[in-house]
Amino acid sequence: MKDISFQINWGGKGETRKLDAGEAAWPFNSDSPVIDGIVRPDSALSIMLVNLCGLEWEDIEPLLPAATRGAKDQGMLPVIIVDLTDMVPLQKAGLAYDCLPNVTAGSLLQPDLDWRAYFVRRKDLLIEKWRPEAIVHLGNGQDW
Repeated sequence: MKDISFQINWGGKGETRKLDAGEAAWPFNSDSPVIDGIVRPDSALSIMLVNLCGLEWEDIEPLLPAATRGAKDQGMLPVIIVDLTDMVPLQKAGLAYDCLPNVTAGSLLQPDLDWRAYFVRRKDLLIEKWRPEAIVHLGNGQDW
């Protein structure tokens, strides 16, 4: 990890607390290429989840520049959320991403599972994991 630290004010109290590299970059490692040049000196990293569930890659790809620009304009890092099984295009795009189950496809493969409940639980875990400051819905997934 890079050896960096920041000074920030917490809770408007005027107290200065020194953040180590891991705190400033959380939930990423401080040397992650995804956050290169984004970590702010005044606070921990802010996350914007960008929901693209329900879309195929050819529909997702044109939305990525706008999602990235919108998050950057808000001082946040976009984390792309999809319900696809192929993550290679997102990896090649160099974006942070996560995945939720595709309820429609899953219910065809395993009809005995309560896919709606499974999706809700996974979504709750995903939100708990990333602790986003914002969630933007660009997909057409009806499960959100």
